[in-house]
Amino acid sequence: MKRKFVSISNHLMVAVSAWISKVIIVLVQVVSIRVLLDYLGEDKYAVYVIAFSLTVWFNLSEFGIGASLQNFISEARAKKENYDKYIIAALQLVAILFVIVLLLAIFVSSFVQNIVFKNFLYITDIQSINIVLVIGIISIVSSCFLTKVFNMYYALHKGYIANLIPAISIVVSMLVMIIINRNSQKQGSILCALLVFSLPQLFIVLVPFIKEFKKYFPKLLEFNLSILKALIVRAVKFHGIIIASLTYLQTDYLVMSQTLSPKEIVEYNIFMRVFMFFSYSYVSFLAAFWPVSAEMYVGQKFEELKTAIKKHLTYASLFMILGTILVILFHKIIVKILVPEQNIFPTFWFMLMLGIYIILKAWQDTFAMFLQSINVLRIFWVYMPFQIIVNILLQYFLSKKYGVNGIVLGLIISMVCVSIWILFLKTRKVLKYSIKVFRETLKIYK
Repeated sequence: MKRKFVSISNHLMVAVSAWISKVIIVLVQVVSIRVLLDYLGEDKYAVYVIAFSLTVWFNLSEFGIGASLQNFISEARAKKENYDKYIIAALQLVAILFVIVLLLAIFVSSFVQNIVFKNFLYITDIQSINIVLVIGIISIVSSCFLTKVFNMYYALHKGYIANLIPAISIVVSMLVMIIINRNSQKQGSILCALLVFSLPQLFIVLVPFIKEFKKYFPKLLEFNLSILKALIVRAVKFHGIIIASLTYLQTDYLVMSQTLSPKEIVEYNIFMRVFMFFSYSYVSFLAAFWPVSAEMYVGQKFEELKTAIKKHLTYASLFMILGTILVILFHKIIVKILVPEQNIFPTFWFMLMLGIYIILKAWQDTFAMFLQSINVLRIFWVYMPFQIIVNILLQYFLSKKYGVNGIVLGLIISMVCVSIWILFLKTRKVLKYSIKVFRETLKIYK
């Protein structure tokens, strides 16, 4: 009973700390819109938004090793086994990947910059600085090495430490940006803004990285081929899911860079951030529940897991509905506070569609979290390529016709037509089968 109480307490502590962290992060991100618009101007801010969205693509350089490592640690803990061998193997793999991906980034960055920012070539910063390479190097270092600390903390039910670091770093970034903006005599630099909102976390997380992993450094040349193989096999499966997820979620900014005006991009960015405040809060809770889900499944607590998932879906839906109502009621105040000098007038249908999107996303994220926590990954490889194609085509053609509304509509339709029902059916099938086998096994032993 004591062990169970500690596990639940840690889970709640991680969930609460994750929620508080996300509240801080999203609030700072929302407030930063006004500061960055004042510092950069509308056109440069649109470039900044698109450039910063590229960081998630560079984060692919870790190849799914973080999620693979987290699950192996959770499984080892549930079986009361030592997990050091998995950490050593993960560090060995990311060191190799770091060199490969860095060379690739140097080679393709100029080409990518010319394509992504072809509609913004009149801006001096784009002409003189390889923004893609700079943001790429920072993202590669972070994803290959430093974020492994987060995966380990979550697996050990110490995610509250991992949640604290991003919150601290973004507050530091915001304070630095305010100081720079107040002392700037002319329109600011896109590169400076990008560095201010990316470097602090890199420096802060370096301390726990060294603290947690330094004892493994002397063993990095001791290769365990069976463990490396196991880690790679699972990492490849996770990597495919991560690529597909990012392609689905991040193509909006890439499509907008080709189809929408800077003003429309700013409008979308503002209200998507506001609505994603509610979504991120719930995703933070799911991140804390991930290792708990893995351990519950290994411990054959299938009925409890099924009940927990139902509760999560109910509470998440109510939370998202409340958030949508609040944004619709107070959208004028939001615009006045964040961008008082911009003529932004979001329509009711735009905000309603964003609300529907975050509700659907909460359901999708819940089913996806459960399946990934127990390593049921093949289903993602089956449906996600179709969803990506549908999403990109819908966003492109709908945004051409309906502007910013078309981007959100594309997200909703692709989710409804593909992912929601597939993940729901797979989750129900897995739990139903697991419960059936467990009950039959109990009858045999009785």
